[in-house]
Parts: sequence; C-alpha cells; structure tokens
Amino acid sequence: MNITVIADPDTTTGFRLAGITQTWDVINPEDALSIFKELSSDEDCGIIITTERIADGIRDGINEINEKKKGITPIIVEVPDKRGTMVREVDPLRELIRKAIGVEI
Repeated sequence: MNITVIADPDTTTGFRLAGITQTWDVINPEDALSIFKELSSDEDCGIIITTERIADGIRDGINEINEKKKGITPIIVEVPDKRGTMVREVDPLRELIRKAIGVEI
C-alpha cells in the first residue's frame, strides 16, 4: 500500500526528503478535497497524510469519505504544518483510535 501526502509545498517537500514519492501540493483546502475523493477509491492507497489546516477546511468532506469507505483504508492522518499545532476540541487521531479499538486514550 502507498502513503500519499496532500499538503502545502513546504510540508510535501519535507515528506519527499523522507522518501515519500506520492505527494500533492495544494494551497487551499478546496483543491485538496477532489484529490481526497479520488484517492479514497484507490485500493493501493493505505495512508493519506495532510495538514491540520487543510483538513479543517474540508472537514465535512473528510467525514463523508470516512463514512463511505468499506474498510479501514485509507487512513487519513493529520499533522501540524510549519505554523505549528492547531488547538481543537476534538483530536481526529484520538477519535480514529477510539473508533478502531473501542478504547479512549
């Protein structure tokens, strides 16, 4: 399975330096949503990494993708961008773990 990064150019450059070859540079969240929808139907895509700011801009679209997927993949992981971590009420990664294993961490 592949790891894909959908993020701003600075973030994707960092992941390319780490060896991730499948990256998409996006500036605004609306551009990212169409890429997310395309990748969610790709059986070879196992993990999609994006920044918290992009994910917050398309939260409804990400939730729709997560509800429609048949299995656990692709797993959508949100990471901070160069401006740092965002303060949020609900941590999406913690919620994903709670849904997957049924235990609050």
